[in-house]
Amino acid sequence: MSATVDPVLPAVMSLALGAVFLAGAADKLREREVFVGIVQAYGLLPIPLVVVFSLLVAVAELLIGVGLCAPALREFAAPAGLGLLAVVTAAVMFNLLRGKTELACGCGGASADQTLSWTLVIRNLLLAVMLSTVLWPTASRAFGVIDYVTILLGAAMLFGLYAAANQLLANAPRVASLMF
Repeated sequence: MSATVDPVLPAVMSLALGAVFLAGAADKLREREVFVGIVQAYGLLPIPLVVVFSLLVAVAELLIGVGLCAPALREFAAPAGLGLLAVVTAAVMFNLLRGKTELACGCGGASADQTLSWTLVIRNLLLAVMLSTVLWPTASRAFGVIDYVTILLGAAMLFGLYAAANQLLANAPRVASLMF
C-alpha cells in the first residue's frame, strides 16, 4: 500500500498556484510590449523568436493557471507548470551566472521592479516543491463544507504570502541601498 495525503493539501496548493500562474499571465498579456522587452533583455533568444516566446510564456501561464484551478486538469497542468518553472528559472540562473543582476525578471508583473537574484531562484524552487504536491497520491474521501472553506482560505493565504514575498523581493535592492 502506498502512502497518501489528505486531498485538501493538493487542492489548496493547486488553487493557490493556479492563482499565481493566472496573475502572471494577466500581467504579461496586459503589458505585452514591456514583457517582450524583458525577454529580449535576457539575451537568450534570437530577436525573431522573442515575440513568439514571450507570447507562448503568457499563454502557457494562462493555460496552466486554468488547469490548476480545474480538478480534472491538475494532473496535466502541474507537470506543465513544473516545466515552465524549470525553463524560466534556468534563464534567470544563466543570466545571474553572467553577472546580469540588473535585469527585470518579468515574473511579478511585466513592469514590476523585481530584478534577478538568487533569492528569486530559491522562490521558484519553493514554488516547484509546492506544485509537486499537486501530483502526490491522495486518500479517497468525500469533501465536507469545512474542506471547501479550508481550500479557499488556505489558497488565499498562500497567494497572499506569495504576493508579499514578491513585493519584498522587488524592494530588497532599494532597502539595501538605504543601508549603505
